[in-house]
Amino acid sequence: MSGDPHAAAPRTIELPFATTARCLLDPPRAPAPGRPPLLVSLHGQGQSGERQRHWLEGALPSHFAAAFPDGFHAHEVRRPDRPIRLGYGWYLYTGDEEAFRRSLIESETTLWRVIDATVAALDADPARVWLHGFSQGAYLAHCVACRSPARLAGWIAQAGRLKWEFLGERIAGLSGKPVLVQHGRQDASLEVTRAERGVQVLRDSGADVEWRLYDAGHVITPEMVADVRDFLQRHEPGA
Repeated sequence: MSGDPHAAAPRTIELPFATTARCLLDPPRAPAPGRPPLLVSLHGQGQSGERQRHWLEGALPSHFAAAFPDGFHAHEVRRPDRPIRLGYGWYLYTGDEEAFRRSLIESETTLWRVIDATVAALDADPARVWLHGFSQGAYLAHCVACRSPARLAGWIAQAGRLKWEFLGERIAGLSGKPVLVQHGRQDASLEVTRAERGVQVLRDSGADVEWRLYDAGHVITPEMVADVRDFLQRHEPGA
């Protein structure tokens, strides 16, 4: 977390049309004139919006509004020597690629309803919505962004890759679209070369991609957070 003593406590909205339990909303800490830009951040498998807010809050420029929803599929998370807790996922994956595709598209539809509700609740600028995802959230962020690029100002993907297998090797509507892709060199969950291949597909499709590698595993590091903040500030400078 940022540790800013002046940061407002998050609001929470219930989303009855979705299976997600809740969505944490942060208004801008230092509002600028007009409607604020919005970052919607998607956590990794087995995590939650609350945990994601803790890890990523330092990435937010002070004029940004932010939303941290819980994933659409709840399940118990069991680990040795730790209490059982409830975690969330964004889609279902069993190894069946066609079922995976269907689950992603279903989640995409629900996510847009979450984004629309968040824009209304925070009075954010619908033309300045940025999407962020870590791990499983990054898979969904890539999918949503590439299928509806005109609805997003840009996006950020950490430790997840583009599914070019069904999104295609050339994706329309990405010309000049700003994208930040971050990956750990020691990420055991996804080989660097797989993530890098997705970056090349995005670049071949005309996106303006920043590709960053870190000496890290499958985690969000302070260096990654700082680079996210820098990326957002450069593309959405405050007043």
